[in-house]
Amino acid sequence: MKALSVTELTLQIKRQLELGFTNVFVQGEISNIKLQSSGHFYFTLKDSGAQMSCVLFKGQTKNLS
Repeated sequence: MKALSVTELTLQIKRQLELGFTNVFVQGEISNIKLQSSGHFYFTLKDSGAQMSCVLFKGQTKNLS
């Protein structure tokens, strides 16, 4: 088995995620939200079984309803 470089592995993961998750809406509880001086929001999105680290980039907040 050939060892993959970090770049090769992340590109393969990116391609698979893009193919399988073209339009995804996620619902969960927002916690630990922090507004950085850059204008980006960093937060945790969680439910009873899992949590994930997230970022909302500056300029994307206008898309929120």
